[in-house]
Amino acid sequence: MSHRGDLTERLIRIPLLLATRPHSQRELAIEFDVDGVTIRRNLTDLMRFHNIVDEKHGREIFYTFGGDFKFTSPSFTPQELATLLLAQQSIAATGSKDFGTPLAGQGRILLDKVRAALPPSLREYLDALANIFGSAAVPAKDYTPHAETIDRLIRAAVTRRQVRMRYQSLNSNKSSEREFDPYAVYFDPDGATLKTIGFDHRWREIRTFSIDHIERLAETGAEFTRPPDFNLQKFLSANCFNGIHGEPLTVRLKAYGVTARVFAERRFHPSQKTIASTPPGAKSEETITIEMTAARGRGLERFILSWIPQIEVLEPVELREKIVAELRQGLACNGSE
Repeated sequence: MSHRGDLTERLIRIPLLLATRPHSQRELAIEFDVDGVTIRRNLTDLMRFHNIVDEKHGREIFYTFGGDFKFTSPSFTPQELATLLLAQQSIAATGSKDFGTPLAGQGRILLDKVRAALPPSLREYLDALANIFGSAAVPAKDYTPHAETIDRLIRAAVTRRQVRMRYQSLNSNKSSEREFDPYAVYFDPDGATLKTIGFDHRWREIRTFSIDHIERLAETGAEFTRPPDFNLQKFLSANCFNGIHGEPLTVRLKAYGVTARVFAERRFHPSQKTIASTPPGAKSEETITIEMTAARGRGLERFILSWIPQIEVLEPVELREKIVAELRQGLACNGSE
């Protein structure tokens, strides 16, 4: 792992070590094979976000969590261990363990410990079950060349440090410099890609960026404050749809036939609700009309186009017109108009 990767790992692992018991500065330096100055700098960064206190015992300085916190290892039943093992194996199916993430090694150790605690027959059963139960969403690209960028983004997000990056836009195919406050790095299952989300100073709003399109990235030295009420899942539900960021837009869609049955069974967005439905008739198909408030833009348009010809945009009118224009453009490109 790179030096940056080591630094990111320290910023994540040090609080976990201190949660188990007090550690001296010397112990931490030996654990991570760095000098005392480096450990003190890391601890200074971490004290901004954690209630870490230092106490001097003789000539040694020990660090631990303040307050009444005392770590107690939880006990697990065989059912809980089996659930944990299966969940970890399912997460691994997304490929996230291969991104060079700081806790990837600990994840493998966790799996080994859980497996060792179970009877051999149960381990074999879970291995077989993992082969038929997992995630169909895997990264569509190899992110190994971007491990350094991922490490830097994670470190900047943990320490609340602003970065300057050169980003190549997929829409314009042009590159530009921008200051960015990284809030999180996440896996987007819709686009099967790794992305980062945070405050873009160029547009003065929260935006998402594909990590593989970041050409250059470095810390500016400036600090930022992440909004205390920011929640990644809630933000993405309201402002990202089908992998694309945009302002929320309320739409009404009417589906016919088989697509109507699919829409009745599936939930494409947390805000989705059924407005009306009709059963199949002797001369008519069944229908269902749904309403949802999702992010406008290419992600929503791509979703609608994927269900053509058994879907109709009822509202808003401008979205309906946009879909019609895109269908006409598609016909023209294929020599049908």
